[in-house]
Amino acid sequence: MIDSGFVINNAMTQGLDVIGDRWALLILRDAFLGRSRFEEFRQHTGASRATLTRRLESLIAADVLYKRSYSSSGKRFEYKLTEKGMGLFSSSLLSWQWERDWTDVSPDVLPPALFHTSCGHSLTPCAVCRHCNQALEIDDIEWPALNTGLDKQLSDIQLFNKRRVRSSAVSGQQDRSLTYVSDLVGDRWTLLLLITAFLGISRYDTFIKQLGISTNILSDRLNLLVEVDIFERNNYQENPPRSEYKLTTKGKSLYPLVMAMRQWVIDWLPTPDPSEKLIHKNCGKALAVDVVCDSCGQKPWVKDVNFVVQ
Repeated sequence: MIDSGFVINNAMTQGLDVIGDRWALLILRDAFLGRSRFEEFRQHTGASRATLTRRLESLIAADVLYKRSYSSSGKRFEYKLTEKGMGLFSSSLLSWQWERDWTDVSPDVLPPALFHTSCGHSLTPCAVCRHCNQALEIDDIEWPALNTGLDKQLSDIQLFNKRRVRSSAVSGQQDRSLTYVSDLVGDRWTLLLLITAFLGISRYDTFIKQLGISTNILSDRLNLLVEVDIFERNNYQENPPRSEYKLTTKGKSLYPLVMAMRQWVIDWLPTPDPSEKLIHKNCGKALAVDVVCDSCGQKPWVKDVNFVVQ
């Protein structure tokens, strides 16, 4: 059986259990901003205490965060990023860039610029091929052919999706930075729809076949993606009416971010070596993604990036 090029398989699904969640992404945003205490996370994410407790526990269990006491009594704790958690900084940078490019966010909410102290220039994060250092473009990737032997793979995806708990209502004074992109890639089904769209899937029945998604959830997510201009709906048949869903320019611009999240799964989670992989046409090698500073070409680290407030 062909493993669908490591696009949507068991390993990717397990990775989405860690990071494919709105609250987890907002907690990571705060951690990269230097926030580490429970009340800081609660105030800035807007999560309820119960939701925040569950998400922190899941990120600790996944070795993305670790918990340590900061008081002499040993009853107060802070939550810090592990090395594995630091590996998600690239995705966070691309999330920031996407929101700067595609949303009308006030500078009071999202800093308008980043500064890379290592090279002394403003930072625009750029996703590149790890082998040839060329910028990543959606049309430069050779995708594996789909096949019908994906029953086991899809059953794994459905099993993990049944474990998914829907987000609870927000509370407190929420920090709204990166909330737009977190709502998109922080929803399991929306993220999987994006990945399958990158693969070239565009029709309703094929989404169902590849993802094992229920019709009501699929309709809800497709309507959302059309409403926010990620997908464009076009009729290809009148009787009975049939539509296809194509990525807009805005939708395609999420590609580097999704591929960076995929790369984190490959780099940090146990994965099989599939018989077919995504191939970067420009260099002919299996796709591996790095995020670099567009000024110096170096990979930015948390300690080397400052927010510039204008």
